Amino acid sequence: MIVENKLEVLGLTLPDPERDYRVNASGAHFISHLAVQHMLYVSGTCPVKDGKPFRQGVVGKDLTVEEGYEAARYALLPTLGVIRYALGDLDRVQQAVQMIGFVNSAPGFSDQPRVINGATDLLVELYGDRGKPTRAAIGCQGLAIGHSVEIVLTVLFSGSEVRSPLHRDAYVD
Repeated sequence: MIVENKLEVLGLTLPDPERDYRVNASGAHFISHLAVQHMLYVSGTCPVKDGKPFRQGVVGKDLTVEEGYEAARYALLPTLGVIRYALGDLDRVQQAVQMIGFVNSAPGFSDQPRVINGATDLLVELYGDRGKPTRAAIGCQGLAIGHSVEIVLTVLFSGSEVRSPLHRDAYVD
């Protein structure tokens, strides 16, 4: 529970993926995660705070780089919630392997790496060097329900037990 204690000290709370997967405002069909041997692939997550979308909009138009950075930090929290659900303990993560960050960007905006640093920096705060993944920071023109950032993460984990994924199959508002 070392990582969860660090989250508590930072004043951050993980969303409940079992509750959140019952709501599907985007109408997308997917599963929360997939384990292949000791790799856990987590579906993309967006910024949520207090159970609601956080910092929606276009970075470089509606949001500053600093606000985008904060959005990326909050986009990682649902990912960590899924990892905790899947593995039972965030301390089972041995290494953050790859992060792909999408930034809803204004035309000409090119600071996507600085925005996605919000998620990477939080991983490093929680896990030290093993929280630093390979990474891509990609600008795009629009994300589901107006989100500013989406994070996709793959981690290497210890142990063998993994819970079955949660499903999003129907549009539920």
